[in-house]
Amino acid sequence: MSITIEEVRYIAKLARLSFSETEEEVLAKDMSRILDYVGTLNQVDTSDVEPMTHVHDQSRALRQDSVDERISHEDALKNAPESDGEHFMVPKVIG
Repeated sequence: MSITIEEVRYIAKLARLSFSETEEEVLAKDMSRILDYVGTLNQVDTSDVEPMTHVHDQSRALRQDSVDERISHEDALKNAPESDGEHFMVPKVIG
């Protein structure tokens, strides 16, 4: 399949891009080669290949959602560099 310079200009206009004439010629050749390659891929027999939604064969990608015991307020503040007994104390960031 051959892409013309006019088609390259049309696609560039849709994408709001501008190219020099030399770049348009190079793009037309590159796009034509890409479409030719895709055409050869369409000739491959994939009738025995099962459709897939992901490249990895995973049945469940997410972990099971489970409720765990919460950390107490005191235990959370125990490792704080600085606290007032109820809250973490941090340096002032906004002036």
